[in-house]
Amino acid sequence: MHIEEPGNFWFFAYGSLMWGPPFQATETLPARLHGYHRSFCVSSKTYRGTPARPGLSLGMDSGSSCYCIVYLIGKKACEEAIAEI
Repeated sequence: MHIEEPGNFWFFAYGSLMWGPPFQATETLPARLHGYHRSFCVSSKTYRGTPARPGLSLGMDSGSSCYCIVYLIGKKACEEAIAEI
């Protein structure tokens, strides 16, 4: 597998990452995503439920729009974020 060298890119944050991103952003801007909205639509067996009774977590669902924050992540922060994965 070949992975391109990381460079600058924009990261879209709509939930808790809006208040505490795990990286240093070069630039931060408010944004609005059209065609999707926040919704408790993701089944969760870990954070909001159990394997026997899954709960719902925040995700994106089609329709409407969503206010968010976009972060420009520089090369160094990108390398650090990838190393965390």
